Amino acid sequence: MAAESNLTCRSFGAPGAPRLVVLIGVGISMAVDPLPAVTAGRDIRVLAVGVDGAAIDEPGAHGGETPAESTAATLADRIREELDDAVATAGLVAYRAAGDVALRVTALLGDSIDRLVLVAVPAPAAPLDQQELGRTIEPIIAKTLIMNGQRDPDAAAADARWYKEHIRSARVEMIPGHGQLALPDVWDRALSHAAPGTKGR
Repeated sequence: MAAESNLTCRSFGAPGAPRLVVLIGVGISMAVDPLPAVTAGRDIRVLAVGVDGAAIDEPGAHGGETPAESTAATLADRIREELDDAVATAGLVAYRAAGDVALRVTALLGDSIDRLVLVAVPAPAAPLDQQELGRTIEPIIAKTLIMNGQRDPDAAAADARWYKEHIRSARVEMIPGHGQLALPDVWDRALSHAAPGTKGR
């Protein structure tokens, strides 16, 4: 497990597999395989990234780069290194509060990210934050799946609709349940979107 700046990174899955999936969440616990048996059933390599939530929430200096923007730039460089071919692409899975950084990474990498999954990612609360993130994610072209819990207190239907309105190739799947949507509950579905055609090889 490697730590750099505000990131904790760990790789798992099938070493040398052509398909890369990047998982981004908040905290060191995110750099762990959500469901090893499911991951092992696919010919993929996973770069799991735990982002320091306290750091990315800090405001930037006036007119300067915010910690979220700086973290996204660092992570985008790391993913470029993982893509060992100039034309290779990756899938990206974002979980909860790390969605802001993950979406910025996706925008920075352009068509290098061809599949995007947002799992229980809350929409920005403040109007100015909505405007800023909306502008940032408008260029995203990745085929996007948004999965929120039907009764998730932090990211439910309204949050899913906001992202669908701002990402051109997005669709929504609402997951039944009463509490917070857990990543292991939807990991198989997330991988089927982020890494199609890799199961059972």
